[in-house]
Amino acid sequence: MTTPRSTTAPWEYRDPLEAALAPEVSAKTLMEHVRTIGAWERESGSPGEAQAFDYIERTLKSYGVEVERREIEAYISLPLDGRVRLDDGTVIEGLTHSFSASAEGLEAEVVDVGDARPEDLRRAAGKIALIRGLASPGRAWAAQQAGVLGQIHVLMDHLHNMIVTTIWGTPAPETAWRIPATPCLSILGADGERLRGLLARGPLRVRMTTRVRTGWTPIPHLVGELHGQREDRFVLFSGHVDSWHHGAMDNGTANATMLEVARLLAGRRDALRRSIRFAFWSGHSHGRYAGSAWYADHAWRELHQRCVLHLNVDSTGARGATDYSTLHATEDAQRFAEAVVGDVTGQRSRARRFSRAGDQSFWGAGVPSAFMSLSGLPKQDTELSRAMERLVGSAGFPWWWHTKDDTIDKIDADVLVLDTKVYLASALRWLNAPVLPLEHGRAAQSLLAELTALQAAAAERFDLSPAVDAARVLTERLERVASAIARVDPSAPTGQIEAINRGLMRLSRLLVPLGYTSGDRFTHDLALPIPPLAGLQRARELTKLDPDSDDNKFARAALVRERNRAVHAFDSAISAADDLLERS
Repeated sequence: MTTPRSTTAPWEYRDPLEAALAPEVSAKTLMEHVRTIGAWERESGSPGEAQAFDYIERTLKSYGVEVERREIEAYISLPLDGRVRLDDGTVIEGLTHSFSASAEGLEAEVVDVGDARPEDLRRAAGKIALIRGLASPGRAWAAQQAGVLGQIHVLMDHLHNMIVTTIWGTPAPETAWRIPATPCLSILGADGERLRGLLARGPLRVRMTTRVRTGWTPIPHLVGELHGQREDRFVLFSGHVDSWHHGAMDNGTANATMLEVARLLAGRRDALRRSIRFAFWSGHSHGRYAGSAWYADHAWRELHQRCVLHLNVDSTGARGATDYSTLHATEDAQRFAEAVVGDVTGQRSRARRFSRAGDQSFWGAGVPSAFMSLSGLPKQDTELSRAMERLVGSAGFPWWWHTKDDTIDKIDADVLVLDTKVYLASALRWLNAPVLPLEHGRAAQSLLAELTALQAAAAERFDLSPAVDAARVLTERLERVASAIARVDPSAPTGQIEAINRGLMRLSRLLVPLGYTSGDRFTHDLALPIPPLAGLQRARELTKLDPDSDDNKFARAALVRERNRAVHAFDSAISAADDLLERS
C-alpha cells in the first residue's frame, strides 16, 4: 500500500507545539525583562551593558540553557558631544556620531548642499557642508570624498544617534583607510533654518566642535544553546544588547523576546529536532555590528555546515506598531516568512530583499536570514520614515528611535506579545519541520531579472548570455524542485529527508552569496547598499565608455571573471537541484 504524500509544502508547515506554547507567552514576564534591561544605559563595553549581560546570563541559566560567555576586543566609537558656535557667540548644541572624527574648534565657511548630491558636495570642498537629513554612512563618506572639512546634518524635530563608518565590523588593513576622517554632527531643523537664514545674507563662518572616543574596547559576547534531539544542525536566533541611552525598544524588547522564547522552548527541549543558539551581541550600535561580525569570522565553518537559518530580532513591541505588511528575508526564506506572519498575525505580508543593515553578518557563509525589524508603525510621511525606507527598507520606525526618549513608556505589551509569538512560531517551524522550509525559486527569478536588466544596459558591449541561459535553466529546475518537495511525505525514511535537507542547504550556500555579497565570502562587505550580482554591475556603465579606452577594456576583463563566477554558481545550483529531484 502506498503511503499518502503530504500536500503541505515545507514553508507552510505548522509545528504542533505552536498551539500549546503560544498562549503561554507572558506579557508580565516580557515587560519585567524590558524594565530590567531598560534600566541601564548600555553603550558597547559600558558597565550598564555588562549588567544587562549579567541579567541575561542569569536568566538563561535559570531556564536550563547552556551558556557560553566571553569577552572579545572590538573597535568601538562612543560619541561624547558636538556643537556649533557662531561669530556672535551663539552656541547650537548638536549630536555627534559614532566614528565621527573629533575636532576642537574647526573654523570654516558653511555651504548649504541640500540633499548632498555629488555636484553640490563638490561646492563644499574645503568648507563645512550643511546637509539635509540623517547622517548615514554613505552620505558621510561621499561628503568626505568630496573634500569637505566638516559635516552638519540637519534633522527635523528629533536628534537621532547614528554611526557614520562604512566599515562592517572590525576594520582590516584593506578597509582601515575608510575610517572617517571628518567631524560630523547633527542639529535640529529649527537650528538648520537659522543657519540657512544667515547664509541668505552672505558668507557664514562657524566654529564646529566634536568629541568622540574611538578605540579598542573589550565587549561581552554571549551565546546560549538548547540542543536538538535528532539533527546536528541549528537555528541562530540573535539580537543586540548594546543600545543608545536606555534603549527600551531598541533593543530591550528584542532581548525580552529572545528570553521568553528561550523559556518556552527550554520547557520542551526534548521535542526539538534541531538545536537553537541564542546569540546576544554587543558592538551593534557603536561598532557597526562588531559582535555578529566577530562570530561570523570565528564560527564560519560551523555556520556554513550546520546553520539552517539566522533569525534576527530588533525593536519589537513598539507602541502603535500594528503593521506587518512589510518584512525582510533572503529570497530562500521569503515564502516561509510570509506564511508564519500571516498565520500568527492574520495580516498579509510581502517579504522584500534585505538591505545592508542589521546584524546580517552571515551571508558570506551562505546562511539564509529572516526578519530584522518586524512590526512597524502604519505608513507615515515623515522625514525619518523616508530616510529609513532608503537605509533599511522599512518606513515604520517611530520618532523615538535612536533617541534618549526610547523608554519603557514607548512599549505596548500586547504588540510585544504578538511579535514574540511570531518569533516563537518561526523558531519552532525551523527547529522541527522535517524538511527545511527553504524555497529557492524567488532567488533564481530575482537573479535572472537582474541579469536581464544588466544585459539590456550593456547592449552589444558585453555578452551576458551564458549567465542568463544558466539562470533560466536553474529557474525552471527549481520550479520542479518546489513541486516535488511539496509532495514529500514528512515520515519518509530518515536518509531521504536528510538528503533533501542537505541539498536545500547547498542551494542556499550557493545563491545567498551570489545575491548578497560582492564575491569574497570570507570578508565583510561595506555597510553600503549591495545589489544582487554585485560584480556584474559595472556592465551598466559600459555604454558610457570609449570602446577603445583602457577603462573599457579593463572593465570587460573584470566582467568576464564575474560572469564566470555567476555561471559557476548557477551550474553548481543546477547540479544541486538535479540531485534534489532524484531524492524527492
